[in-house]
Amino acid sequence: MKFLLDFFPVLAFFISFKLYDVYIATAVLILASFIQTLGHWIIKKRFEKLHLFTFFASLIMGSLTLFFRDDSFIKWKVSVIYWILSATIIVYLLFRRKIAIKDLFEGLFKQSLGISDSIWHKLNMAWMLYLVGIGILNIWIAYQFDLDTWVNFKVWGIMAIQLVMMIATFVIIFKYMPEENRQALDKQPGKSED
Repeated sequence: MKFLLDFFPVLAFFISFKLYDVYIATAVLILASFIQTLGHWIIKKRFEKLHLFTFFASLIMGSLTLFFRDDSFIKWKVSVIYWILSATIIVYLLFRRKIAIKDLFEGLFKQSLGISDSIWHKLNMAWMLYLVGIGILNIWIAYQFDLDTWVNFKVWGIMAIQLVMMIATFVIIFKYMPEENRQALDKQPGKSED
């Protein structure tokens, strides 16, 4: 359910672009991001920070796209979001003295995973570089290829690359996770015993 809610604005943008044009798709993206943010609040009674962040990025960059009738702004939105997320990882480490990726994944699993901080630092660096790289790749594709190719990359290419990055991260987490932490994961509520 969460994946569908997270993917909703991007899918709405894609469908609208294919049926109409980038300007209608941009307006739909802004509306869909608002619905996503509001929908999460209705379901969970709280806002999700990433939804708020992407809504305001969509609102600002999308409004500029619509006002100036220039698709450059919506193309840059993707890169700006990824670069800000990368900068957030750095700021989190420098000022909070915490490893963002560790907190994210341990929050996801709702327990300490028992992995050494040196491994978490490497994962943190990998994600930071990944986010910077995706931002650069997005801009390169946006200005080296036609608009249709960029939209396809924005929706399907980034999702595929992100899936590979997530799988690689999980493989590394499970490789370095002590056995007792794996067993604790298996005993979490909602897990079936075989």
